[in-house]
Amino acid sequence: MSFDYFQPSPAKRFVSLTKNPRVTDGKINTVFHELKPLQPDDLIGEWDGYILTTGHPFEEELDTLNWFGNTFYSTEDVAPLIVARNGERVPFEDWGRASLREIKYHGVVSTTLVYDKRPMMVHYRAVKHNMVAGCIERC
Repeated sequence: MSFDYFQPSPAKRFVSLTKNPRVTDGKINTVFHELKPLQPDDLIGEWDGYILTTGHPFEEELDTLNWFGNTFYSTEDVAPLIVARNGERVPFEDWGRASLREIKYHGVVSTTLVYDKRPMMVHYRAVKHNMVAGCIERC
């Protein structure tokens, strides 16, 4: 008898990682690659951000900027970095804008945020109806 049936879903495992003060890249990557893909239109709207602490230097940069999340106005118009200023959500224009594309990443076609001014992309996967996971890739 296989006990795979009794394993928590990738979404539940990802949510449990968010409750840890620090996680390893290996744990995040394993779960991320098991999450379901998204369509670009699934991301339209305002999303709050949360950093899974791994010790990556980019975490400190986002914290310094007071990163709050992302706003997807359309698939062609994305404010990729929303910061909190005086209690308001405002785009951090120094990072430019972005668009959404369907790109294959580790064998799965899903929605990817492509920055206009920065050499990086964020690959997204679904966790649950109000939560997605993003994996940053430098180009």
